[in-house]
Amino acid sequence: MLYWRELPARPWPRKGEPVTAKTRRMLEMTLLALGLGLVGVAVMTYLTWPANTLGNYVRDRRNREANIRAITMRIESEPDPFERRFYQAMLAEEKGDLGEAIRGFQSLRDDARPGTKLHLRSTLRLGLVYGQNRQPGQELATYQALMNRYPGPSRLSQAAFYLRQGERDRARALLDEALAQDEKDGSLGSDRQFAQRLRAIAEPKKSEGASPSR
Repeated sequence: MLYWRELPARPWPRKGEPVTAKTRRMLEMTLLALGLGLVGVAVMTYLTWPANTLGNYVRDRRNREANIRAITMRIESEPDPFERRFYQAMLAEEKGDLGEAIRGFQSLRDDARPGTKLHLRSTLRLGLVYGQNRQPGQELATYQALMNRYPGPSRLSQAAFYLRQGERDRARALLDEALAQDEKDGSLGSDRQFAQRLRAIAEPKKSEGASPSR
């Protein structure tokens, strides 16, 4: 499913313990490890799913309960109702209830104000869950719908989709467009370096198109 880092043994307090600044910071770091970035983490997650499923299964199984506790605590401590809904949908995803996760991210995307990070983040996550739920058409459409407002993230996500389908030419074209547009308007933001890395991944393999040796 996701790339997980090794989590601290107990980044949350026991029941009844106060939430200190240090504890809250560790919780935030733990949640960052759960893949809450905008484009980069979402795209890399998709690129490696389900190709790395077997290797991740063992690691995910070991960390799943810890991840669920961390997300649950975040839900309980989050004062913003929109952010709380994001984590609730994420919790459903982590528990394997993809239908509930789709409904949660879809509802949040529809309610979040367009142009905000929450709107983008919930939309990207929705596309990811569609992919995990074997709905590629819905996934691609979700990324394409971002084009007008978020051209950089939209192209990156579409490129990742096509890379996983083995369509390197389409992925390269999208990444070239994204990088060229970024030169004009900075639409990739902090994701420019990531787009360049994806572009390198999208290069044809050396064996492709090579003349047979005599």
